[in-house]
Amino acid sequence: MRKMPLFLAITSAALLSAGGAASLDRPAKVQNVVESRSNDPSRYTYTRLYCTPDTETHFQDVTVDLTKIEFAPPAPPIYIGGKLPASSAFFGGFDPHWGAHDLEARLNHPAPAAQFVTFLAGVWSITTTDGETRRFRQGDVLRVEDTSPCKGHITVNTSDKPGFIIFAR
Repeated sequence: MRKMPLFLAITSAALLSAGGAASLDRPAKVQNVVESRSNDPSRYTYTRLYCTPDTETHFQDVTVDLTKIEFAPPAPPIYIGGKLPASSAFFGGFDPHWGAHDLEARLNHPAPAAQFVTFLAGVWSITTTDGETRRFRQGDVLRVEDTSPCKGHITVNTSDKPGFIIFAR
């Protein structure tokens, strides 16, 4: 299977998404995702969900420096960076309030594989084992790396409407 730069797979999905407002009724330690839609096209920030050796999960903000290049002549140059291979990309559809029971029961799950997630529709909350919850909205990008044997995370589509995500791995 032909591999494409991961940047292309997730950026295409993000560009198709509109910026929607996020809301979540949760206690302290809830925060919105870092503002990744910067006014500087030479830098892009996304959220990383990772696992430490004690199998606990945490969030980290990652900023990628992008370099202006002739990407698709004769179109004007664009900023490119963070090149990582991806062999597949696929869409996921989620029912309204998918994952709410897991949140109530504190049922974590690890990611099935290290992958990028781009949120296309819905309002999402993700909680790590250290108790931090972040809200994601349309166009936000998340890198999940908390594969087994990590304790994982809890994902909830907090919207009254179906949610959609594109995964790239």
